[in-house]
Amino acid sequence: MQSSVFGIGKELISAQIKDNNVYYMVKKLSEIGIENRFVVFLDDDLNDIAQVVDYFINKTQLIITTGGLGPTFDDLTLQALALAVGEELVLNKECLSDIEFFYEKLYDAGKITDKNLNVNRQKMAYVPKNSVLLKNKVGAACGVYLKKNDLHIFCLPGVPNEMQAMFEDEVEPILKSIIEPVFAQSQIIECNINDESLLAFVSLATVEKTGVYVKTLPIGFSSDTMHVRFTAKAPTKEEAKKKLEEAIAFFENRLSRL
Repeated sequence: MQSSVFGIGKELISAQIKDNNVYYMVKKLSEIGIENRFVVFLDDDLNDIAQVVDYFINKTQLIITTGGLGPTFDDLTLQALALAVGEELVLNKECLSDIEFFYEKLYDAGKITDKNLNVNRQKMAYVPKNSVLLKNKVGAACGVYLKKNDLHIFCLPGVPNEMQAMFEDEVEPILKSIIEPVFAQSQIIECNINDESLLAFVSLATVEKTGVYVKTLPIGFSSDTMHVRFTAKAPTKEEAKKKLEEAIAFFENRLSRL
């Protein structure tokens, strides 16, 4: 399975804050065997978000968004998703109840002076029809999971601790249930050579022979050595480790013969 991850929010594209959500998401996806193909950062714009979602619908089997689920006027992710997939927004009573409970807790703790669900707060309970609710155990905004044919779309909040909790508690179990298990093993080796063309030649030969991903890592022009990362994937850890060892052995053997 391949994925696209979107970070949504004006604060991201204007560098008002440093994004860690997308990095976290891509890392977690990689750990469970999902290859991320695209990362996109977007403004809080209804049409922009809808158009980008629509564009990537046929690019990857998985789309995950983070941000734009809150109560403010420019939190538009779910509206944009509904527009992109041709679904109407409907009130999710379970989500509304969770939101109400969240604000009651804040009120009882003396953190807010009004616990009533105004229009902005109620807005968070409107989700695309036929979507599945993702519980937010940390904050107010519910997430959603929408399946359209072979496409899986998850929308998560942008507050980091909310997003991480929702991914681990709600999203990850779903993903693990729909993908074949894949384990990855990586290793970096140092080569006593700085000829990029030779390394490229041997790296390509290794990829074609073993199917293991090979990437040379830049460490500066003053060094006489170069680092090379190998990443092997397989249904079990043992198979991945074996593929990795075989690829490194093949690489080093070919390099020694040049």
